[in-house]
Parts: sequence; C-alpha cells; structure tokens
Amino acid sequence: MTYPDSRRWLATLCALTLVVAGCNRDTSEADAKKPFTLPGASKVVDALAKKDYETTVAGLAEVKATVTEKTHEEYRRLRQKVLDQLVMEMGDSEPAKEAYRAIGVMETGR
Repeated sequence: MTYPDSRRWLATLCALTLVVAGCNRDTSEADAKKPFTLPGASKVVDALAKKDYETTVAGLAEVKATVTEKTHEEYRRLRQKVLDQLVMEMGDSEPAKEAYRAIGVMETGR
C-alpha cells in the first residue's frame, strides 16, 4: 500500500467512525425525550419531579410488576431516568440516597 492509499484508507475509516457515532447519539437523545406509555409511569415521573422519593420507588415497583418482554425496554428507560435524577441529588439528599438503595434492592433482590 502506498502512502496516498493509506491516507485515503485512514480518512475513510475516520469518516465512517464519525457517522456511526453520530447516529448512535441521535437515537439515544430521541429515546430520552420519548414519553413513557407504561401504566403508572406518569405517577413515577410526577413523584420524582416533586422529590417524593418514597412514592417514586413504590410507583416504579408497581410499573415493574406489569412489565412484559415487549415493554421491558421502556421500563429500562424509566428506571434509568429515575436513577440518573437520584444520582444528581444524592449529594444533598439523604432520602435520594435511600431511594437509590431501595431501587438497587428491588432490582437485585438483595
């Protein structure tokens, strides 16, 4: 392979990497903004916004009980939204820490 060919190969590889990385980011951003349609999910989101962590965890447990294989991905998004918010607030809030731990116990059974 000659020098110009290797540069062309490298440029093609870089362009392909950027395209693939850009596509993945757009998908995750769209998923984050997609509304939740699971029964009880709005209760979880509302309780989280009000920083009512006990209701948030209880609502998440109720939603988890209704999840099927078909709706598992949406439940995962909801759970991740809750966990992300709790992590942001854990530094200043003992109830947020307790809620985070409770969700961990709920998910792992320990």
